[in-house]
Amino acid sequence: MKHNIFILASILLLASSCKKEISNSVTTQPNNSGNNGNNNTLPDLTYTKKTSPVFFDYTSTGCPGCGSWGKPTYYSIIKSQPEVTPLAVHIKYGDPMITDESNAIAANRHGDIFTPQLWVGDSNAVLLSGAYISGQQSIDRANKLINETKMQSQPAVSAHVQKNGNSWKVKYGASFADINAEGDYNLACYLTEDGIWATQSSSASNPAVHNHVIRASAQGAFGSSFNKASLSTKNEITFEHDFDISDKYKAENTYITVVLWRKSGTRYIPLNGYVLK
Repeated sequence: MKHNIFILASILLLASSCKKEISNSVTTQPNNSGNNGNNNTLPDLTYTKKTSPVFFDYTSTGCPGCGSWGKPTYYSIIKSQPEVTPLAVHIKYGDPMITDESNAIAANRHGDIFTPQLWVGDSNAVLLSGAYISGQQSIDRANKLINETKMQSQPAVSAHVQKNGNSWKVKYGASFADINAEGDYNLACYLTEDGIWATQSSSASNPAVHNHVIRASAQGAFGSSFNKASLSTKNEITFEHDFDISDKYKAENTYITVVLWRKSGTRYIPLNGYVLK
């Protein structure tokens, strides 16, 4: 009798284990980059009307001012302004985190170009006194620009990610439900990473940790282009993309950042951002 009970318990345990494995499995779909929302393999996106200012750090590991003032100030402002969408744009001096995307976004700037620079949307917050940064004035200007941008009404952006091992399928979109959609836009989806260790010139300690770093993008530096005619009947547009989280990324520190850009001549103006961790 005891032998029979043992066999029955073993069968029930095996059945339970198989059921659990099936319920946790994730089905992945082929890459549908540029899909306009007709593919329902991922759930519909949900949007909020919140505007999240896109906050750029134009930086380099070989820039002394970036290590002594730029990065610490950038992280401090992010901590006090958690509503922002942060993006660290690494450029120049052989920085190991330079990408095609970071070079293109840096070249999109206007006016005086130098490092470190902290930009809120399309405005440089760093003020100079001669050749030197006016530290507190720059911090005050950055906070002022962030607070002003948060009060603006912009098209909403959102994202959803489905993870299956090293394969991440991302659905990301923009909603113009309450906003005039006239004009040309681009929607970009970036693979971003925190906790990257690299030597930083003039850092208080080395190697230094680097956060919010652009690692890859779905469709180039500024993403996929669209206009009003591209929108669905819900005044929404969505795209899908598969990211391969290879060994060069730490999956636990990697996340999705979405930015909506408006095309203006040959330049791109960041309107709203979204972070999905």
